[in-house]
Amino acid sequence: MSSHLIHQLYAGIAPWAALSLLLLGRNPYLSRQRIIGSLLLAFFALRIQVEIGGVNYWSLFAWCRTLEMNPSFTLTGLLAIALWQRLSGSKIFRSEDWRVTWIFGAVASLALYPMGLGLTSIDPYAWGWERSLPVAVAFVAALLLLAGNRCGILLLLPLGGFLLHLQESSNFWDALIDPFYGIASLVACLWILLSRLRERR
Repeated sequence: MSSHLIHQLYAGIAPWAALSLLLLGRNPYLSRQRIIGSLLLAFFALRIQVEIGGVNYWSLFAWCRTLEMNPSFTLTGLLAIALWQRLSGSKIFRSEDWRVTWIFGAVASLALYPMGLGLTSIDPYAWGWERSLPVAVAFVAALLLLAGNRCGILLLLPLGGFLLHLQESSNFWDALIDPFYGIASLVACLWILLSRLRERR
């Protein structure tokens, strides 16, 4: 199997899982037909080509690729966990696991994107070419696993996926975080903060 096909297959997991979650909705009672239909519809919706007047337009998957060429393994793992929890009804991630996952994403995004946009003389994106960043993430993952937090398992995914070259990018930052995970983490952390402020009143 060519590396290009591997990259395409991996890049399709995140949008497929996200679209599947949207199609499944929030109804707690899912029939087998609803599950199978939603998963298949999400797949074919991403692959369908629209032709108007003899002009071929891009598929939804191709448009997703223009928005984010390399979905992070962290985001892909989160979507896979959320989809599995939705289908099985079992909790893989507890509330504390989700909380640490959002905090990690917020910290990583604040460390990468503001400085990466040139707001300072430091370019943290260059750290992704060095060994120090994967080592630091492995250390954080080990600490979380020792503390019994399942976010540590999630942080092992970027390390494994990066070693297997499942992405087109060879920078570890792209394996660890992407704008969608970063924005979701910042919003989730803000929500957690506001919820705690309300509880104290």
